Amino acid sequence: MSLVSSPAPEPTPNARLVAGQLRPDVILCCGEDKGAFVEALRVVGLPADPAAPDFRGFTAWTFPTLTVVLAPIGTGSVEPILNEILHTAPIQRILLVGTAGALGPRRLPKGAAHAVSEAWLAGTGLDREVVAQPLRPDWPDLPADGPTASIVSSDFYYGFAPARHPGDYRHRLPALRGDFERLSAFVDLVDMEVGQFYALCRLIPERPGLRFLAIKGASNAVENHGEQNAHAPAVLLDCLRQALALLGVKSGAAA
Repeated sequence: MSLVSSPAPEPTPNARLVAGQLRPDVILCCGEDKGAFVEALRVVGLPADPAAPDFRGFTAWTFPTLTVVLAPIGTGSVEPILNEILHTAPIQRILLVGTAGALGPRRLPKGAAHAVSEAWLAGTGLDREVVAQPLRPDWPDLPADGPTASIVSSDFYYGFAPARHPGDYRHRLPALRGDFERLSAFVDLVDMEVGQFYALCRLIPERPGLRFLAIKGASNAVENHGEQNAHAPAVLLDCLRQALALLGVKSGAAA
C-alpha cells in the first residue's frame, strides 16, 4: 500500500506564515527599525536571527513559547497581519508593542512604556466603521495599579504635529485638524496602530476569547519627530519586558 503525503501548508500571502510558526501567544510590533527591535529581543533573552528573511516587510521569529512578528507601519499593515495570524492558527493572546509620540497635558516621559487602557481613531480606514470610542483592550489580568496611558491612532504620521507654516498640508484637512486638536487636549500618546489593533481584534476573530493589549511608550514629543530614534531602543526594551511579564515568561525562558 502506498502512502500519500499531505501537501505542504500554503503560506499566507502577505507575511508568508504557516501554522507551525505561530504559538498561542504572539507579540506584534509595527513600524520599528529591525535592528533596534532585534537588539531589544536579544537583551530580554529572545535571540532573534537578524538575518531572518522578511516578505513585504513582515518578519516572524518562532520561539518555544511564543511567536514574535515585526510588521510595517499603519492600518495597511495591521489589517493583513492580524487577518493572517488569527486565521492561520488558534491564537489565545496577542500583545502589540512599539513607540509613540507624546502629547496632551501629562507629556509622559520618553523611554518608558505603558499599557494602553483607552484608544481613539482619527484619520484611519476604520473611522466610519467604529463609532463607539474609546476602544479598550481585553486583558483581564492587567494589574489595576500599573501605569496606563491613553492613545489616539492615525494614518497621518505628521498630522498631530503643529502645522509648520500657513501652506502646510495639515491646514487643508480642517475636519481632521479639528479631531487632532480636540484629542491632543487630553490624550497621552499618538501612534499609527493601537486603535485599529483594538478594533480589529474584536472584528476579525471568528470565535470568542482572544485576549489583546497594546503596550506603547513615548520616543519623542509630537512636535519633534527627529528625536524618536534616540529613545526608541529604551521604549522597545521596556515594552518587551512588560509584555513577557504579562505573558508569564521569565527573561530568556521563551528561547
